[in-house]
Amino acid sequence: MGPLGRSKGMVAIVAASLLAAACGTATSTPQASTQASTPQASTPQASTPEATQVSADLTFQFWIAGDADKQAWETVTAVAMADHPGLKITVQGTPWPDYWTKIGNQLSNTGAPCIVGMQSLRLAAYADQLVPMDDLMVKYGVKAEDFDKSIFDSMKHGGKQVALPYDFGPLIVYYNRDSFKAANIAEPKPGWTLEDFTKAATALTTGGKFGFTTASIDQEYLSWVLDLSGAEVLDANGKLAVNSPAFVDGYKKYVDLMRSSIAPPVTVAGYDGYLNMLTAWTSGTAAMYVDGPWMVISNRDAVKFDMGMVPMPAGPGGSKHYTAGSGFGISKQCPTPEAAFQAIVSMTSDKALTGLASVGRAYPARPAVADAWYTAAKIEGARETLDYANAHSVPWLTPPNWVQMADLFDRTGLQALTGELTPEEVLKTVQEQGGL
Repeated sequence: MGPLGRSKGMVAIVAASLLAAACGTATSTPQASTQASTPQASTPQASTPEATQVSADLTFQFWIAGDADKQAWETVTAVAMADHPGLKITVQGTPWPDYWTKIGNQLSNTGAPCIVGMQSLRLAAYADQLVPMDDLMVKYGVKAEDFDKSIFDSMKHGGKQVALPYDFGPLIVYYNRDSFKAANIAEPKPGWTLEDFTKAATALTTGGKFGFTTASIDQEYLSWVLDLSGAEVLDANGKLAVNSPAFVDGYKKYVDLMRSSIAPPVTVAGYDGYLNMLTAWTSGTAAMYVDGPWMVISNRDAVKFDMGMVPMPAGPGGSKHYTAGSGFGISKQCPTPEAAFQAIVSMTSDKALTGLASVGRAYPARPAVADAWYTAAKIEGARETLDYANAHSVPWLTPPNWVQMADLFDRTGLQALTGELTPEEVLKTVQEQGGL
């Protein structure tokens, strides 16, 4: 799901693994992981799309950081072209900060790419321009129960399936095990509390280093608001409700917590702020930060300390975590939607997702291949953490104008973190402009 591209070394591993899958290398079928949030009547079985005589030239548009990232996604489309020799898929992309503006313009015009990357938080903004997949799923035997329910449902709009997911995950806390050990602080475990977090972060803030780091970006402040007050972006009627008493309370607590000296000052909003946050953690300047499981392998390989992961601390209402993820949809401008769907079925198949999971590129949306991800991650407590977080997760729902509102919230939220605006002033601005 994440916006970051991978290192060239990581991409090379991804490419090798997926190319082997695309060329039909024999592999054993992983067993399903235990996930309380997605109970299964029986162990999901590996799926292999049937080869067909479909023939089409397709374009796949995704958020891509550079040539190496593009190569990784070309190996994903190679799986589809191996399954369906009549398909030719061209990969093109735009860096994350620009992707959502560009794809919006493309989808509303002829010549739009047939297959498009979609993130669950931003899906609603583009869903009306995507092909509903429900009938195609029936025709080609794609079963909803083979996917994690939380992210599968997050890829729906108006009750219709408009994208198939390839990855997902709850927002979790990454922490520096060495820092905890040096400070003689017990490592956090699933079920730890906000009080536990605050005590640890405060004790770890010493000698020019910090217990935590954050950023003015939606996955950070919204996750904390859910944790601190249980409030979500939308009300029960699906309307923007960042001015509700519960949301205001949670956001104020988040700002107060981040301004209590446990985190370095936040100086820039959005994507650049995310990069600053990540750097503070990987460099050892901050002992903890929040991100998704899609960052496990790149984080592990980037740091020089022993890395741990744990669910977010339980707030006053208990443990609550957002689940987010990404997948692939079909543009309504596509002249060959059935061919595009068959390509997506292959791109989200056990074969493709095992390749991605086996190098940690994505925590797979198919529980049947989750073991490949855990084997690659090699992080103590990873399964326990994600099982617990998944069991306490809710889909992350946003309004159709969230792309614009997230940008506004990020920018004005920075001013709350710097003290230039009060949390109430920020939320009033977001609600007034976002609720139009």
